[in-house]
Amino acid sequence: MTFRDIGIKWKIIAITTLGPLVIALILGILRVSDIRNSAVDGMVQKSRAIVLMAEAARNEMAHKLTQGIILPFDEIPKAKLIEAVPVVTAIDMVKLNADSTGYTFRVPKISPRNRANEADAFEKEILAEIKAKGLTEKIVIEDDAIRYFRPIKLTADCMACHGSPRGSKDPLGGIKEGWKAGEIHGAFELTMSLAETNRQLLKAKLNVALLTFGTLALILLISWLMVRKSLLAPLAATGRFIKEIEQGDLSGAVPVKSDDEMGRMMSRLNAMVARLKDMMENIGGEGNRLLEASTQLEGISGTLSKSSDNTADRSRTVAAASEEMSTNMNSVAAAVEETATNVSLVADAAEQMTATINEIAESTETARNITGEAVDEATRASEKVGELGSAASEIGKITDVITDISEQTTLLALNATIEAARAGESGKGFAVVANEIKELARQTFDAIEEIKGKTQAIQSSTDSTISQIHQVSNVVGEVNNIVSTIAAAIEEQTATTREIADNVSQASRGTLEVTENVAQASTVATEIARDIADVNMEANAISTQSSEVSHNSQRLKEMAEKLQDLVSAFKL
Repeated sequence: MTFRDIGIKWKIIAITTLGPLVIALILGILRVSDIRNSAVDGMVQKSRAIVLMAEAARNEMAHKLTQGIILPFDEIPKAKLIEAVPVVTAIDMVKLNADSTGYTFRVPKISPRNRANEADAFEKEILAEIKAKGLTEKIVIEDDAIRYFRPIKLTADCMACHGSPRGSKDPLGGIKEGWKAGEIHGAFELTMSLAETNRQLLKAKLNVALLTFGTLALILLISWLMVRKSLLAPLAATGRFIKEIEQGDLSGAVPVKSDDEMGRMMSRLNAMVARLKDMMENIGGEGNRLLEASTQLEGISGTLSKSSDNTADRSRTVAAASEEMSTNMNSVAAAVEETATNVSLVADAAEQMTATINEIAESTETARNITGEAVDEATRASEKVGELGSAASEIGKITDVITDISEQTTLLALNATIEAARAGESGKGFAVVANEIKELARQTFDAIEEIKGKTQAIQSSTDSTISQIHQVSNVVGEVNNIVSTIAAAIEEQTATTREIADNVSQASRGTLEVTENVAQASTVATEIARDIADVNMEANAISTQSSEVSHNSQRLKEMAEKLQDLVSAFKL
């Protein structure tokens, strides 16, 4: 069971009670805490006052000792000397009133002469904290007690028993520790019990609890009476009225006895039921009209379904014809496109042929120019070769002269040799010269003979070359004539080919126009077929939707009848 399942009256009681209960608990806790804090503060003040009185007694005792009012330690009998020590007097004074005021008193020290004052572990921690932090007091609050610590600082009068020199005996017979004034080696400790305070706290808690529960009971009773009159009774009446509405009775109304939120809600509920009653009456009237309209809609949907079926049949026929026309146009378009392709090929070939003929014409013109230049070069070569032959003839004449000279030189050398032989020893040198001249004449004759042979060969080659050049000139002339004839023919062929190319280009452009027209016609036929198909689809969709409208009108008629049945179930 969750909070949502709890009755509203219990929720209201819980809500009205929870707030005061929380406030009461908070106030009770604060009250108990104040009582405890006040008690603790009082005990701390009391402990501080007791210790301060003890310190005052110690200081006064030390002052009297300094002023000579009390005899010096060395003049006081040893048995009574302990009573003259100021701190001992202060301790005895505090212990004297301990039993009557309800506290315990200790003087915990580090390494005390009286083992009863030996500090335990907790007290050693407190003494160390006081010494380390320089505290003037330390308060420890426990569950059942308050422990008040105040450090004991060594003064000048303490040096008589605890000062220097270390290890020497003091007036009481003890051993001096070598301590110095101002050092801390112990503390006053007052422990006050919180047992009575805890009993008072328990009593205060009981009083607060009784007061709280009494107040809550009174608040709960008043809240219950107010909630019962202002909320629960109107809710019960509203619940009965809503149950009547649930059963279909819209003729009643819930009585309104107040103008608060509950009364205004009940007034709005009555207004809502009245409006709902009017709406149900309107729904009943509209249901009758809806029944009549659904009957008419059913008849209209039947007529529309028949018309859409006829439209679908006709659109299918038109779609088939348009598809066939589109197929034929596609075939024509393909044929025309193929023709256009062939014409384009012919046009390209004609253009290529024209370009080739133009190149041939240019090449022929170039050849004609070259053959003309060749004829001129052959003529000039023939002239040069003729000049070469003339030069060779002149060289032959010169060689003949040189040959005669060499023969005569040989004869002269022979004669010189003969004369040298006749001269004897004196002619030997001349004979040598004659022999050298004869040898030179012989070499000259040989060279001339070789030159003559080469010159004759040059003359023979020159004659042959001149003859061949004349033949080449004749051939080049004939070639030049032929090339000129070819150039004239090519010019005529170029004009004819250009005319053919122009005609083919015109035919190609005409074919392209025909192709475009056929393609456009094919596209239009395709669009017509598509549109007819869309019409067919729309007609089928209208037919289907007409069937759905007929079905929905039938359902609407049934819903109108059910609506009338529902309205008739209410009591208006």
